[in-house]
Amino acid sequence: MSQTWSTLAGPPPGQFEYWRELICAAFLALTPESDLRDGFAGTVTQRPLGALSLAQIDSQRQRVRRTERDIARAPRAGYYANLQVRGVSRMRQGDRETVLRPGDLAVVDTGEPFTFEFGTDFRQLSFFVPRPLLEAQMTGRVRTATRIDTAGGVGAALRHALQALNGRSLTRAGADRLAVHAGGLLAVALDPVIEVVDAPRSRALAVTDIEEHLTDDDLSPAATAGRLGISVRRLHGLFAGSERSYAATVRRLRLEQAFRDLRDPARGHLRVIDVASDAGFVNVAAFHRAFRREYGRTPAQVRSSRH
Repeated sequence: MSQTWSTLAGPPPGQFEYWRELICAAFLALTPESDLRDGFAGTVTQRPLGALSLAQIDSQRQRVRRTERDIARAPRAGYYANLQVRGVSRMRQGDRETVLRPGDLAVVDTGEPFTFEFGTDFRQLSFFVPRPLLEAQMTGRVRTATRIDTAGGVGAALRHALQALNGRSLTRAGADRLAVHAGGLLAVALDPVIEVVDAPRSRALAVTDIEEHLTDDDLSPAATAGRLGISVRRLHGLFAGSERSYAATVRRLRLEQAFRDLRDPARGHLRVIDVASDAGFVNVAAFHRAFRREYGRTPAQVRSSRH
């Protein structure tokens, strides 16, 4: 069952001091600082998820540190994956630093000092994963204070999982199972070796994106990579071990669409040039050459054979 703490439950004097106690109760020992004192607004809603947990934090500008003293006073072995929902934050841990904007996510290790700076009002989802659970699924060190883009690919799947966990539609058992799955997605998003091993799945996501945007004028490796949240080089790498390259996959899918349209009586009124254009081909001559190489027949011959 979720539990909510809020500074608004008490009188304005002393609300920031209550916030200091509140976040330590909800998370772990932390040292917050703010130029806002009386009347400080902050709310935390935390949902236990078996050995994991998820919290939504809504608060005002502040600086939050986990110091060596905090760690010694209240050790906790694990990681917090922080998804920025509103506002902007700056995260530092060790020699790493990153800026999180809405939709970005990064991880901090509770066993090392870290700092968060929030310059304005903000909202974050903070997902706690015990150290053994996350590290058992990884081949290398956890990359803390490193931004994970959640616009596409595994990052997007993780973001959707956290948003679902933050909702109220899941049963407790269902939420616990999804939380473990979210921990696995986090491991994949953090571990480049796992990403390589999981190339077939990532390639399937890329092919699905191509299919969804097959007729876009601007379909390109850069556009696909941007939607998946990966680099163009990484995208081409996904296709390196498969039968077709990125460009050959696009061409093949467009030819398949043109073939279906030529065989479809409902589209019999279209000229071959229109079928080619609808499938995403700009150069009609190139379409005819590619079509004949692929099917051993001309588009006109395929159309006439449907009768």
